[in-house]
Amino acid sequence: MQPAPAAAPEGLIAAPAGNARPSGHLEAWRQLGFGMFIHWGLYSELGGVWQGKPVTRGYSEQIQSFANISRADYAKVAARFTAAKFDADAICALAKDAGARYILITSKHHDGFAMFDTKSTDYNIVRRTPFGKDPLKLLSTACRRIGLGFGVYFSLVDWHAGHAFDSDNNNPIPASMEPLIEQQLRELMTNYGPIAEVWFDMSAPTPEQSRKFAAIVRELQPRAAINGRIWNNVGDFVTLGDNEVPPPGLQPPFEVPASIYHETWGYRSWQKRDDVDAKVRELVHGLVEARAHGGNYLLNIGPMGDGAIVPFEAQVLHGIGAWLRAHPGALDVGHPNLPGKVIAVAADGSIRIARSDWSAGTSFGFGNGYTTQYPTTVVLAAAISSPRARVLTLHIDGVKARGDRRYRIAVGDEAREVGGAHLGDKAGVGMFRIPAANAMPVSIRLADPAYAAEDLGLDFQAIELHPSSEGSQ
Repeated sequence: MQPAPAAAPEGLIAAPAGNARPSGHLEAWRQLGFGMFIHWGLYSELGGVWQGKPVTRGYSEQIQSFANISRADYAKVAARFTAAKFDADAICALAKDAGARYILITSKHHDGFAMFDTKSTDYNIVRRTPFGKDPLKLLSTACRRIGLGFGVYFSLVDWHAGHAFDSDNNNPIPASMEPLIEQQLRELMTNYGPIAEVWFDMSAPTPEQSRKFAAIVRELQPRAAINGRIWNNVGDFVTLGDNEVPPPGLQPPFEVPASIYHETWGYRSWQKRDDVDAKVRELVHGLVEARAHGGNYLLNIGPMGDGAIVPFEAQVLHGIGAWLRAHPGALDVGHPNLPGKVIAVAADGSIRIARSDWSAGTSFGFGNGYTTQYPTTVVLAAAISSPRARVLTLHIDGVKARGDRRYRIAVGDEAREVGGAHLGDKAGVGMFRIPAANAMPVSIRLADPAYAAEDLGLDFQAIELHPSSEGSQ
C-alpha cells in the first residue's frame, strides 16, 4: 500500500477499464461485496521495529525502505520466519464470521519476497524460511472448503529484483524485469484454483506492460476482476485511495481498500489498540457507505510474523460480523442516486432540462502510475416529472460532442444509441414513451466506453423533450 501524495487531489487513485455496466464476471465480483485483505510477509516478523527501535515513518510493510535496510540484512529475516501459528482454516473461519465473502493475500509486496512457491526465484517463503510451506496453497484450499472467494495482491514494485527505494513507489518497470513478473503471474493464475480478484499495486508501467500483464490474468483466469492499479486504464474497476471515503457521484464498479489502522497495513508491534467498539462502529460505517454507493469494501488485517491474528483485530472482525447478522441485507449492493432537482412538464407538454440541472456521475482515469490521476465525467443524470403518460421527442441544443463515439441516452426504461455527430440533428434523437411518474430518470453515457472511467466528452446548453406527432396517451 502507498500513502496518497500530497499533491494529488482528493478522491480516487486508480482507474478502471471495460464496460461501464459490469460484465458477468464483474457483476459476480460486485456481489461479493465485502472482502478480507491480508498483508503478511517478512516485514511482519519485524513488526515495525529495526535494530530495537520503532520505525515511525510510513507503513510497516515498507519498513525495508523507510529504515533503509540493505537487501542482505533484510534477507536474513527469512531465517527466523517460522510462521508457527499460521492457520489457514482459522483465518477463513474468522473471515466468514465477519461476513466477508472473499479473501485477498499479499503474494509479493514491494520487498520482492514471494509468499508462494515460485520457480522464478529462490527468494520465496518455501525455500528461504523454516516454515517451508506455500501459504497461498493452504489459504486458497481453505477458502474453497468454506465457500469464500480467493484473490491475490501482487506488487509491480520489486526492491529485490532491482527497483530503488522511491517515496512514491512510481518506479518504471525495466524490460529486464518483465520475465520475472510474467512468470510469477502465470504461476499465481495457474496453481491456486479459481481467482476472484487480482490486486496489482504501484510502479509506473508503460501502457504496453499494463496490457501484457492484464492479458495473462484474462487468459488464465477470465473470471478474475483486475483492480485499477495495473494503471493505464486497463483494469476492471476503480481502486480508491487507502481508507478513502467514496466521493459524491462516484460511479461503480469500485473498491475501497481499508485497514483496521490507517497508520499501517502490515503488522506493527507498537500500534495503539484500545477501543474495540469504537473501531467496529468506524469500520461498519465505512463498509455500509461503500456498499450503499455500489462499491466493494476490502478490509485489511496484518497477522504477526508467526502467522497469528492480532487479538484486537479478531475482536473487531467478530464485532463487524455480529452487526451484519443483526442487520441482514446490509451488504446488498446499492446504486448511486444522482438526480436532485426534478423538472416538471410545462403547460405545452414540453420539458426543458438546462445544463445546470444535470448531475454528474464521476470517476477517475489514470496514466502509468499513482500520481497521474485525472477526473472524468462518465454519466450525466437528471429527473423529469409528467402527470400523465405521453410520447416526447428528445432534442439536444448547443451540443458539442465527440463525433467518433456513440452515446446512450435513456429516459426511464427506454434508451437510444446515437453517434456523437448526430446528437444535434434537427429531427431530434428519437421518441420516448413516458409513463405518468413523479420522477423519471434521464441519463447520458457513452454507449461503448473503452474503459469505465472514459470521459463523456460532451457539452450542451439544454435537452428538450417535445410532444411528438404520435401525441399523448
